[in-house]
Amino acid sequence: MSPIAARKKTIIWMIAAIVLAVSSIALGAGLIVSHNSLTDTRNQLTDTQSALSSTQSTLADTENSLSAAKDTLASTEATLAETQTALNSRDTTLASTKDTLMITQTKLAAVKDTLSTTQNELDTLKASLPAKEYELENTKEALAATEAELAVTQNTLTAAQTELSDTKTSLSTTETELTATKDSLAAATTELSDTKTALTATEAELTTTKDSLTAKESELAATKDTLTAATTELEATKATLAATEAELTTTQETLADAQAILAASNESLSFAKLNPATRGTDPGIAPSPMASAVRDPSEAVAFLLVTVGTKTYEPIPLLEDGYYRLIHGVCVNIIHVTETSIEMTDASCADHDCIAQGIVTLENKDTREGGSYIICQQNFVTLRLCTRAELEAEGIVLQ
Repeated sequence: MSPIAARKKTIIWMIAAIVLAVSSIALGAGLIVSHNSLTDTRNQLTDTQSALSSTQSTLADTENSLSAAKDTLASTEATLAETQTALNSRDTTLASTKDTLMITQTKLAAVKDTLSTTQNELDTLKASLPAKEYELENTKEALAATEAELAVTQNTLTAAQTELSDTKTSLSTTETELTATKDSLAAATTELSDTKTALTATEAELTTTKDSLTAKESELAATKDTLTAATTELEATKATLAATEAELTTTQETLADAQAILAASNESLSFAKLNPATRGTDPGIAPSPMASAVRDPSEAVAFLLVTVGTKTYEPIPLLEDGYYRLIHGVCVNIIHVTETSIEMTDASCADHDCIAQGIVTLENKDTREGGSYIICQQNFVTLRLCTRAELEAEGIVLQ
């Protein structure tokens, strides 16, 4: 390989190294400004590649001018030597970018492959060296701008590191506050849990209270209904009481009349067609008028016991079917009897309730509503059907 070709190759590698250094510095900074610069550099490289493509058509014409460019190339080599010296002074700076270069090694490998391909193309670009020199000048200017930008980036990085330190200090303080907040949150969580437990108990108690209140409301409604019914009943009772008082007044008047009648009847009591009998020793049992018996009274199994007012007369043995007419004062009662029954068939009372009471027999007297009695309230007459055993049990002596 000729010295010129070797120098060209060295220049190409230096250009590539410069471009890679710029790219590595931009990538190492990791900041937006460096990223934009790297993007610009990449764009310039793209433009350069486009320019290289466009100069391929002119390479054939520049072949003849290559000899004249050798002198210029010599001076350029001297300049490149100086540039090499300057680049050596950048080694210290480039050392700081080694970590970043490690990240970009994969990209460099790809670039190397590209440069290897480009090397073949550069062999054909011998005549384009002046243009490359011009491009190198531009690259130097771009490198200077990049270095200035790098300085700005380093200053920005320093400020960012300072800010990061302050941020770490603030973060430490924040972490301390966060720890205290976590403790407070744990205490608050415990308190919240206790509050939830108490709230659950309160809700259960509230539910019980609601159920009790519902029951009380139902009970109150029932009480109101009962009170309403009682009020209605009271009104009815008052009305009934008023009617009863009126009836009592009427009854008192009737009683006065009845007492007068009873006083008169005590002197004029009689049974139709019957002669009064004078036997009877019990002072509470008055003699009763009786007809002359056809049969022996001892054969009777049933007896009619008559009470007028407060006076009870001697039992009448029931020996045959017949009628008795009881007259006392202005009151008249007709009684039908058989050997085992009694019945009020007619009366001078107004309502004839005594007639409606029906017949009393030995068979039904223990089960009928009035028992063994027929009562005429208005005439103050009570009839009772008795057996011999009942009378004897009550101490009434039968003849």
